[in-house]
Amino acid sequence: EIALVSDQDTIVSGDDVPTLLTLHSSKGLEYPVVFIVGLEDGTLPHFRSFNDSEGMAEERRLFYVGITRAEERLYLSLAHNRMTFGISEPTEPSRFLEDIPEELVIGNSLKPKDHSRRSFSGVYEWQQEEEEEDVIYVPVHHSGQRVKHGLFGEGIVLGVEMDGKDEIVNIFFDNGANKKLLASFAKLQILK
Repeated sequence: EIALVSDQDTIVSGDDVPTLLTLHSSKGLEYPVVFIVGLEDGTLPHFRSFNDSEGMAEERRLFYVGITRAEERLYLSLAHNRMTFGISEPTEPSRFLEDIPEELVIGNSLKPKDHSRRSFSGVYEWQQEEEEEDVIYVPVHHSGQRVKHGLFGEGIVLGVEMDGKDEIVNIFFDNGANKKLLASFAKLQILK
């Protein structure tokens, strides 16, 4: 019964009200607090992308867009059961939750509780840490370096930008794709 009638161009900043957005329409926007719901396999990532590597990469990019909209706090939530066509079925947590570094999580752990089923519980809360003013972070990656990504394969680093403590790595992959990836999220393997 909910319709998203406003797009990002009609959002009035400064209003003290929640804003409901899709991940697609949130690009370029930032909010102090962001909630992302429906983090179950089949919802995010969508089940149609399971057998399509490009579709899965797009779903991962959308998730990244969503989590980077948070300026101060990010809440991630999932349902243990979801009603589908009138039937309540157990869900699997989104595989994207496993990619979040444990040190960024406040509250519940993102690590699976057992090996038979990836089971997570509750709402996951992430808070941006205050940065120390005089700290300089040195990039691990550099231009000309060969790296390997789990989805995109091998490639060469074209450049690196620092984003606080993290690196935005510009990579030209052997398959012809040119991607900018956040190093802590991309889990790049440095090749010799």
